[in-house]
Amino acid sequence: MRLSQSVFIAATLVTTLAMSPAVSANPFVKDVPGAVSKPTLAEKTVVDGVTIEASTLVSSKDVATLKAHFRARFARSGLYLAEETKELKLKLGEQVTGLDTENLISYTVLLQPSGKNATTVIVSSANLGKRETLAAPAFVPIYPGSGPVTSTQMEWMKSMSYATTATPAEVRAFYREKLAMQGYELRSDDEFVKGAERIALTVAPGVTERTVLLVQDVGTSVP
Repeated sequence: MRLSQSVFIAATLVTTLAMSPAVSANPFVKDVPGAVSKPTLAEKTVVDGVTIEASTLVSSKDVATLKAHFRARFARSGLYLAEETKELKLKLGEQVTGLDTENLISYTVLLQPSGKNATTVIVSSANLGKRETLAAPAFVPIYPGSGPVTSTQMEWMKSMSYATTATPAEVRAFYREKLAMQGYELRSDDEFVKGAERIALTVAPGVTERTVLLVQDVGTSVP
């Protein structure tokens, strides 16, 4: 069984972004070992038509202990443990993903060390069975020959990501040309600004492919 890697990547990117707080129905935010805070209200967003809810809490247990706990909890709950997501290496911490194959709901736990005797636990769920058919459209051109786009849309932010075999230098040159044609001004650190709009470009390293992420923030005018 292969799960949608693009959905899991996008879920990892957006689980810390807030939208529409509500009471969490995620069963895995309860009885977390060493919990020293209550779970936050659920935060909702939409990734390629999939609704994702995320709650955050802090535990005094280390990442390894919590990872073992959630793997055991997922297994006892009859979830399919998505071993293929081990390919997604996080810059900080670990993750565990399981799938409710009957209801098509995936559960992902991000475990991030947060100082001495503290781990931030982000528990998210993605309702894959109720995916909307319309995804947020790409808001900038895509590097030619690249893979499919994963997109998200909130009230104040849009993002899009995809994989490409182009080099980071080629990707940056492509967007400097294309965004300049759209009236954006290049700022430092791969940031492009036009009035109140800001687009941030990130090119994640890889052996044969690079992941390109663009985030568009529509806010107050940038000085």
